[in-house]
Amino acid sequence: MGLYRRKGSRFWWMSFTVRDERRFQSTKTSSKEIATKIWKKRDGEIALGLFKIGWPGERMTFAELCDEFRSSHTSTLSVNSQRNHRMFSKNLRQFLGDRNLIDIHRRMVEEYREYRRRQPSQRNPKITVKGATVNRELECLQCMFQFAVTRKYIAESPAAGVRHFDERRERPAKRMLSVEEQRIFEAAPPYLRVAIILLVQTGGRTYSEGLSLRWDQVDRKSGYSPCRELKTSDSAQPVPLTRQASELLREWKNEQGQQSPFLFPSPRDSNKPISSVKKAWRTTLKRAGVSYFPIYNLRHVFCTRLSWVAPDAVVQRAMRHSSPETKRVYQLGLVHQVREHMERANDKAYQGREALHLRDSASAEECAEKMEACK
Repeated sequence: MGLYRRKGSRFWWMSFTVRDERRFQSTKTSSKEIATKIWKKRDGEIALGLFKIGWPGERMTFAELCDEFRSSHTSTLSVNSQRNHRMFSKNLRQFLGDRNLIDIHRRMVEEYREYRRRQPSQRNPKITVKGATVNRELECLQCMFQFAVTRKYIAESPAAGVRHFDERRERPAKRMLSVEEQRIFEAAPPYLRVAIILLVQTGGRTYSEGLSLRWDQVDRKSGYSPCRELKTSDSAQPVPLTRQASELLREWKNEQGQQSPFLFPSPRDSNKPISSVKKAWRTTLKRAGVSYFPIYNLRHVFCTRLSWVAPDAVVQRAMRHSSPETKRVYQLGLVHQVREHMERANDKAYQGREALHLRDSASAEECAEKMEACK
């Protein structure tokens, strides 16, 4: 193996032997330092048996990879995940579709990341695509490339290690429901009012465990059992109902009658659950004079209120989390709890005595006598 200059080319070329066959390939760089690194990497791939002559990725386009990935992998996912994958692959095809897999490199993926971030949003053309959306597309792209690596189409994923956007800067601030904001219930339509109280009392996920519930899943004594697409195995545990939630559902069932098997039927088809309450939720907050926050934050409210009176094990069971540390993400109002516990610590440490003084409590004459004694 070695580096050499080819006549008429500004790039460095490398020669290497694979299976007793001499091969020559351009490093596509005019820098000898970079070419040396590429050459050494190829040497290592040959030594470890990772380099193969004629990778299938040299002949397969990204569009073909998308089709194969969808037919063999996407079909095993949930309906919502399949819909998201179709949407992500559509955007990725427009940028990478005609390129061979072997020609796609990390810088190209980074260019796609910046390109998508500058595009206008479909729902609101006045703003650009959110970083969270771009991150989901990059994760889907990484899954595709990892699928290609597993099937030996390419040696490594060009999307590995690509930095994602910080989604926390774009998310609305998490909020607690104060006593003044109880006017949200008064401004909400009846079905949304029931949904809000149910979510606050059970901590269920908005759509998969709340708005999609059927009456045959609900037992006012033991609670309800989610049986739709579950996020984790712990989500399959039954959700207990408080007395307030149980009485509310009883009244709601009497008012609704037996017209639909769902607690919150779609206004267009009573045999299907309501698909979205985003518009109604936004309108309700506007009528109530409350700044916008996602309805999913009601799950944070449930976790925070329960953590005031229950140990971590109970909170983990109620939230149906696999790890107790996940509670830290949902818990709000920690600043007030820290202040309250510090006040208790001060009471225990000083036992009623004043801890700090702005000025010395001694009189001016006593201070003067101390100064004279020091002289």
